[in-house]
Amino acid sequence: MTMSLGIRGRLFLFAALMIVAVVGTAGLFVERSVVASVRARLELELFRHAKSTGVLLEHAPGEAVDEIADRAAAATRSEVSIFALDGTPIGSSTMAPLELEQLVGPSTDPELREAMERERGVAIRDDADGTPRMFVAVRVASPSGALITRASARIPTAAEAVAELRVALAFAGVAGLAIAGGLLVAVGSQVERALRPVVSSVAAAKLVDSVDGDSQHDEEGPTSLRSVAVDLEQAMGTLSSERNRFEAVLQTLEQAVLVLGPDDRVVTVNRAANTMLSLPEQTVGRTLLEAVRVPRLKALAAAAADGGTHHDEFDLPSGLRINVRATRHSDEGVVIVATDITEMRHLERVRRDFVANVSHELRTPISVIRANAETLLDGALEDPKAARMFVDATHRHADRLGSIVSDLLDISRIEAGRYVLNPAELNVGEVVDQVLDLVELKAAEKGIELVVSIDHALEIHADRKAMEHILINLVSNAFKYEPENGTIEVTAHAPSPDTVRIEILDNGPGIDPAHRERIFERFFRVDAGRSRDMGGTGLGLSIVKNLVEAQGGEVGVDPRSPKGSVFWFTLPAGRSAGGMQREETSSS
Repeated sequence: MTMSLGIRGRLFLFAALMIVAVVGTAGLFVERSVVASVRARLELELFRHAKSTGVLLEHAPGEAVDEIADRAAAATRSEVSIFALDGTPIGSSTMAPLELEQLVGPSTDPELREAMERERGVAIRDDADGTPRMFVAVRVASPSGALITRASARIPTAAEAVAELRVALAFAGVAGLAIAGGLLVAVGSQVERALRPVVSSVAAAKLVDSVDGDSQHDEEGPTSLRSVAVDLEQAMGTLSSERNRFEAVLQTLEQAVLVLGPDDRVVTVNRAANTMLSLPEQTVGRTLLEAVRVPRLKALAAAAADGGTHHDEFDLPSGLRINVRATRHSDEGVVIVATDITEMRHLERVRRDFVANVSHELRTPISVIRANAETLLDGALEDPKAARMFVDATHRHADRLGSIVSDLLDISRIEAGRYVLNPAELNVGEVVDQVLDLVELKAAEKGIELVVSIDHALEIHADRKAMEHILINLVSNAFKYEPENGTIEVTAHAPSPDTVRIEILDNGPGIDPAHRERIFERFFRVDAGRSRDMGGTGLGLSIVKNLVEAQGGEVGVDPRSPKGSVFWFTLPAGRSAGGMQREETSSS
């Protein structure tokens, strides 16, 4: 029995080492990815802070540069500095103006030199207390000429970035050890019961031998035979159980795992690998290139077979993008671990597209404002008629710029969960009438008739401010495309006792089916030039989608016959939504 416990202990130790190795390998890879992502996100945020400081410089020409640096730092919660083009500091959120004047000569920081040459510079260095910081410098335009704005912030340590991840991995490791211990105890009991007949046979043989008088042989032979039999049976049972347990752990991993032998043939493969790599049914025993016809994966395995750990990232024929790590193991084979990063890369592309779209949308009003200001300064101020025209254009594009920034802030607050919602019981007809009253004058100017068809008793459970924001955006969108002397309808009904559906119908040109799925994306426009001419920011429908989904509803657009569109959204029904519906039609 002592030997049995010893074998169990060794097997448990082996299982623990395997669990630690698997969890540690996966944790190390994910930890590095998280830290890299945190740094990339911090660099993007600091770049935005530096650019926003440049916008403040352009729109506050009479304000002191140091005060602008202080305002930008307070708004972005980072340290902001402003330099002349030669690197001389002229404003800082961390230094008083007198301290800046005492500085001798231009700064030689690497990010500033890079910004002078390439319009953008990034550097990482330690503070006086040894804390690593990231500095992002951007060359911007200002009324007094080109300047360099710089934003900096402390870089979160790896422990801060992956604290929750480490806790989760530790919990998984402890759970695995507990499962391993329970399995070993259970399997040991089953093996002991299975070997009882063998032990009884050995004991009987010992009794027969003792009758022959060879006592020394009797004491040692049967006992040794029994020990060998018990140890052998227990070892076989424990190894079988351990293999099953290892297979269970391996098969539940989200990462694809392939183990190759010294002859480059597949020894072990898990379910994730079968799915991710589209492996054939019989993979074990085949060479890697026979199982997966991806030359880059073969090249990575060949490099790992020569020693060391090798990484690569590439696309599979199925369209998935994977990050692969190949390591040589002690049996001269190679362990390949592949992680599906398709969604992560998609999110990165979405982020890049969003930044590009924001830059594109902001560039037009900024360029117009700058051009008008330059024209006025060049002499147009002396011509009252021309001056008024340029000032009107400047004011119009400044309003557009403000609208874009305001909408971006709204979307950011909604997605970050900082948009406070106070849902209450609201009468749908009352809210719709209040919103339409706001646009009644605009409708009269264009000769548009507003028709409402809503049951007086219909109620929803929603936030009033958000509901008004949704309706104003959708009705304003209908105004843009409704022809003169047309009709815009607002209807509502309860398709189920728990849901209310509100629709805004117009008679515009409609939306092509290929564009309907993307119509609620940020900055997406079916006709970009016409939308800008009408004053749209390209964010209204995106705000609608976020506000509706934040309240547990859905939003969409359907075609209207013979032409036009039906924009609709659903919200949770109030207490009276299931009552009798008496439709009333009114127009204004």
